[in-house]
Amino acid sequence: MENNTIPTKVFALGGIEEIGKNMYVVEHDNEIWIVDCGVKFADENVLFGVNSIICPFDYLVENKEKVQGLLITHAHEDHIGGIPYLLKALPIPKVYGSKLTLSIVNKKLKEHKDLKEHVMSEFDDDTKLSSKYFKIEFFRVCHSIPDAFGIYFETPNGKIVSTGDFRFDFSTQGDQTDILKVAEIGLRDIDLLLCESTNSEREGFSDSEANIVKELKRIIGNCRGRIFLSAFASNLGRIEEIIALAIENNRKIALAGRSMVTNVEASVKSGFLNVSNEAFIEIREIDKFPENQVMVILTGSQGEELAALNQMATGQHPWVALKREDTIILSSSPIPGNFLNVETLVNKLYKTGATVIVNKNNRKIHASGHATQVEQQLFIKLINPKYVLPIHGEYKMLRALKKTCIVSGIHPDNVIQVSNGQKVALLNHEVSAIDEKVDMYDVYVDGNNVNIDSTGLLKYRQILSQEGLFSATIILDIKNKKVPELPILSTRGSFFAKSSSAMITKIAYSIKENIEAAMSKNAAPITNKDVARLTERTVEFFIWKNKKKRPLVRTTIFEV
Repeated sequence: MENNTIPTKVFALGGIEEIGKNMYVVEHDNEIWIVDCGVKFADENVLFGVNSIICPFDYLVENKEKVQGLLITHAHEDHIGGIPYLLKALPIPKVYGSKLTLSIVNKKLKEHKDLKEHVMSEFDDDTKLSSKYFKIEFFRVCHSIPDAFGIYFETPNGKIVSTGDFRFDFSTQGDQTDILKVAEIGLRDIDLLLCESTNSEREGFSDSEANIVKELKRIIGNCRGRIFLSAFASNLGRIEEIIALAIENNRKIALAGRSMVTNVEASVKSGFLNVSNEAFIEIREIDKFPENQVMVILTGSQGEELAALNQMATGQHPWVALKREDTIILSSSPIPGNFLNVETLVNKLYKTGATVIVNKNNRKIHASGHATQVEQQLFIKLINPKYVLPIHGEYKMLRALKKTCIVSGIHPDNVIQVSNGQKVALLNHEVSAIDEKVDMYDVYVDGNNVNIDSTGLLKYRQILSQEGLFSATIILDIKNKKVPELPILSTRGSFFAKSSSAMITKIAYSIKENIEAAMSKNAAPITNKDVARLTERTVEFFIWKNKKKRPLVRTTIFEV
């Protein structure tokens, strides 16, 4: 038994007690390795205008000299979506990923500027990395996107395995989990397993992707009109099969949705999808072809407001109007927290008169890419770890995985359940949660911009959505201490100014009088900040008294 005094520390910056935002750190002394950097998709009904949420990078920025590299397990957004923002925050010596993963990441990075120094480095099944304290290897796993991997770490204190996102599907034509290599790694006396828990509440084995494709083939073969098939853009394995089915049924393929186009292009470029450009047409060209020769593969199965499918459902798409003869296939299932949006979308689609086909128990057109209880048990048995750290899931999923671990022979005390930021120490082959925690908070992404003042941003947007906006434009004559003209007032989303003209006039005169009184009292010139504060107080008094509203007040000042 070694007698090390410096522990190897493992912790999550995101991905624990939540779906998405996966980002994990393995640290020893002056070396840090990062695993993944993803986003969590925002609930637009709660987080007004926010596109996604990423992890805070403060700890990594403060310790940037320690960072050796970023290891990417696969190219799903909840594992790569935060990479552009990470590269804006600090330089990364090496960004490691598989061929397809790096192809998709590089396309994403082209949309961003001001990236700090970084080098892309491709790994495969046989790649071995080493640094002062670490030896790192990769093993292929089956998931819903090709070229997905788990990671093996050898550290001064013991051996660590991270599953990445995985499942077992023995009949799929895509990537298989490399059982032989996983079993061989399991013979190395693994101390700690970081195991994903997303599907840990599901019993048995998950449905084979081969059966999903078989059912889709049956449905597509029976369709006589246009087909609109929506799936996760990241589920490239299935999308490749769907493209093959379209060609088999003599249908031209139109892609709709930015992420769908990007991922298919990356798959072609990487050699994972071998299809002629002649198979594809532009979405605006579909009316030039017979309806039984068209398939549109598109995003939007989660009811996203701006996605192509939702625009079609509401009659707002610039190129497509849905018809009764169309068939719409949703080859997906709602992600946690998104059931209402999906149900709303499905009802909109039914109202168009088209045939709508969704995933059901008696008609399986979607299978998860995440391991169920039996698949998790199989992986745990193959790796045979002493300790398990559940990751990648909501609290109930982490708890369900703990039960699975115990059933699989892991001692209850050796299943370490922590929260984001809580550090776990591996010291001389023993694992324990320690009294060290990284400060955690959500960072909101608005477009391509990061907003650190998340609370303030939401506060203002919530006020705008519920109370509206009141604006005042004021002209100041500082020299003569006058407001030469009545302020110009307007309101948006709060109340109708035309029907409240008397109150608006009172507010305008009151603003003018209050500002002039303040200028007369003070020998020092009044500041724009003082004017804005006086205006806000005056507006708030009248509107609350008469309308019981508290709109966001914005003041524009011109000096003459």
